[in-house]
Amino acid sequence: MTTQELRKQIDSFFEGNLSEADEQALRDYLATHEVPQEFLAEKRIVLALVPHTVEIPEGLEERLSSFIDRLPARKKAMRIAPVWRWVSGIAAIVVLASAAALYFARQPASPQLNAQEMYACAEAQRALLLVSQKLNKGTQQWQQAQQEIIKTNRIINKHFKYE
Repeated sequence: MTTQELRKQIDSFFEGNLSEADEQALRDYLATHEVPQEFLAEKRIVLALVPHTVEIPEGLEERLSSFIDRLPARKKAMRIAPVWRWVSGIAAIVVLASAAALYFARQPASPQLNAQEMYACAEAQRALLLVSQKLNKGTQQWQQAQQEIIKTNRIINKHFKYE
């Protein structure tokens, strides 16, 4: 549809000169096609005012009636399914519980240390403690030396500035 034809159709719609079939054709065209920028406001108005007709397929009423008639038979069949759901749920719980029990039963016990290994651990802890104390003492001495260096630099800078 050209821009001029679209303008005529929209003007006829607003004047009330279109038949219902023509209004529906205009609505379908506007709903499925891109329109120029100048027609966007009219497009929204036409789509809001003209209701969209829904086509009902042939034989829908008969299919719905037969479906409704079969509902009581489906409810009887559905009563059997929950029993199997319960049985399968209980079986799954039993399998999971037995798998968890086997998993935890087969876990190795925490290793027990003999006296020689405990002595070795204690000696290692003492050695690490000694290293830590010596590092802390060395850090303190380094900080004191750093402060002495700063004091010395201040004194030297003071004497060079006044000469």
